[in-house]
Amino acid sequence: MEAPDFKRVMRGYEPEAVDQAWAETDRLLYESYAANKELRLQINGLREQNLEWGNRLKYFEQIEKDLRDAMVSAQRISNQVKEEATQQASELIQSARVESEKLLNDATRNAELKEIETETSLIDKRTEILQLEGEIQRLAEKKTELQTLVDQAIHYLKMVTGLLGPAKVPSEQDSE
Repeated sequence: MEAPDFKRVMRGYEPEAVDQAWAETDRLLYESYAANKELRLQINGLREQNLEWGNRLKYFEQIEKDLRDAMVSAQRISNQVKEEATQQASELIQSARVESEKLLNDATRNAELKEIETETSLIDKRTEILQLEGEIQRLAEKKTELQTLVDQAIHYLKMVTGLLGPAKVPSEQDSE
């Protein structure tokens, strides 16, 4: 803001020019203060939104961990079922050849069904993980966008502060 050029009159500056300059200065200061307050509100809103997205991300990361744990558990169960079927088939072979053939076929069929079920379940879980990873990626991109907005708001706030120069800017506490 340029310093006003007041005309000299007898005993000082022209009062109307001084009053107009003060009025213009007050108006500019008020507009800067209002813009500053709006930017602060936007920054606070973005911070809250960023925190919310961070919490959501943690939630989805926990879901991903739980799904991985479930997959490991399913694999263990699948291995255990296979081992039990094989052991059962061996015992049945020893007791009777004919009966063992029948039981071996049954156990093999059960193991294949369990394996198919397990593989189907694993495919479903992997699909869910891919969807969650996509959601996590979208959340990370949204977080980046929000950070950019916060950085822009801070930049604008610095610009406003720079425009105000050494003049005292009313703080939010002064307005309360």
